[in-house]
Parts: sequence; C-alpha cells; structure tokens
Amino acid sequence: MKPKHFPSIFKLSKYNEYKRFHYEPRTFDEQKQKLAERKIQIEKELEREKRLGKNYEAHLRESIHNSWSKRETRRQKRNSSFRVLLILAALLAILYYIYIKFDIPL
Repeated sequence: MKPKHFPSIFKLSKYNEYKRFHYEPRTFDEQKQKLAERKIQIEKELEREKRLGKNYEAHLRESIHNSWSKRETRRQKRNSSFRVLLILAALLAILYYIYIKFDIPL
C-alpha cells in the first residue's frame, strides 16, 4: 500500500527516486561487420544450392562465366579510355607543333 502524499508546489519525482542516465557506448567493429555479411552470403548460397539441387553446378558455372565477362568488359572500357587519351595527347602535340612552327597568334 502506497503512502498518501500531500499536495506540493514542487514537483518531486516518484517517492524521491532519482532518474538515472544509462549510457552504453556504441562501437563499430569492421571485422565483425564483414563476418556477419559473409555469414549472410554463405547462408544465401546454401539456400540457393538446396533450391537448385542438381542444377546448382550449371548455375555456378553460369555465374562464373558472367563475372569473367564483366571483367573483360571492364578491361575493354579501360583500354578504350586509354586509347582516347592517347589520341587526344597526340592531337594536342600536333597542334602545339603547328602553333610553334608557323608562329600563329591566338
């Protein structure tokens, strides 16, 4: 049974108990995060293997082929960009040579 309180002009906390501040610092552990992501990835892979059954090997070969073709596409884009930069540098060198040779004012 709770004791009766008299009205007061000051607001007191319940039965004069202090409210406490509870602080738990949060930290980021990169290794733990990578491990959790890897576990999720492995679980998805195992689930996919169960779902596909005998077709899993064909699916795995197809995914490896797709990743290799993506890598080849990236390599071709990089080579193409390098070629464009090389042509641009050659054109700038030719224009600079013409500018110097014929003493053309800007």
